Amino acid sequence: MALTSQNRHSIPPRDLWLFATLWSLRQYPTKESEWSWTKKLTAIREANFEGVFSPPLPILANRGDLHYLAVTSLDSTSQVESALHAAKELGAIAIDIQLGDYDSTLDDMVTLAIYIRDAAHDLALPFAIETHRNTFTETPEVTLALLQEFHQKTGETLPLCLDHSHFAVVRHLAPGTFWKHLSKPTELLTAATQFHLRPFNGHHCQIPVLNADGQRTPEYYDWQEYPAELFAYLKTQSTTTPVLAVPELGHAAPAYGLSVFGDTWLDAQTVARDLRKLWRP
Repeated sequence: MALTSQNRHSIPPRDLWLFATLWSLRQYPTKESEWSWTKKLTAIREANFEGVFSPPLPILANRGDLHYLAVTSLDSTSQVESALHAAKELGAIAIDIQLGDYDSTLDDMVTLAIYIRDAAHDLALPFAIETHRNTFTETPEVTLALLQEFHQKTGETLPLCLDHSHFAVVRHLAPGTFWKHLSKPTELLTAATQFHLRPFNGHHCQIPVLNADGQRTPEYYDWQEYPAELFAYLKTQSTTTPVLAVPELGHAAPAYGLSVFGDTWLDAQTVARDLRKLWRP
């Protein structure tokens, strides 16, 4: 049924759930004086994140009232059950999967995606395949091919976790054009159930949010047009399912930031606050 202006307003507003990645706090503030797990989880809670994003780690059993969004990398069927069971046992509400390698074949990845689908359904664990460099889904074209072949074989839409930072670098996008290009192909947006919202530009999949004076950088202001457009699109969807998003700024191992970047955790908190402002009616 098409939404009219009258029944569109009758749909309850969606919630935005933001998940802090433990990557932002890896070897933080330094490798020598890294925070304890308790301090990291307390900091995430005090920063008002709804949950934590991480591979399955036993310490997450002590996360308290934080939701858990899992992540893993899979390139063979032999890895699937153990990874999904580990996430399920920790109470994950969903799992994000980085699929295969850049040189994996389409046939193999479709077979693997179907295997993951079956295992996830058996566990009642929602999953999404992440768009990410050095995985099978590092370009829009191969990701679309994966969706189309998966649908042809299953009749279903393959759930995606969109991390547009990698596509932006592949395309070397100019400021002001991010949404114009990243909103296509539309099939990818339609399939998305999770989002990674790391500030990026056309040359770097992570940019500094705050400068040395604690002010937002010009490049970050350019990026903010992208989540504003994305949120406007998401609000047109006829669902009350919460939007699951990760302000995924990396600190160390692997270090996406450069030596001249500022405090990663402060940047992550700033992005989260700004995303909440953009999401509000």
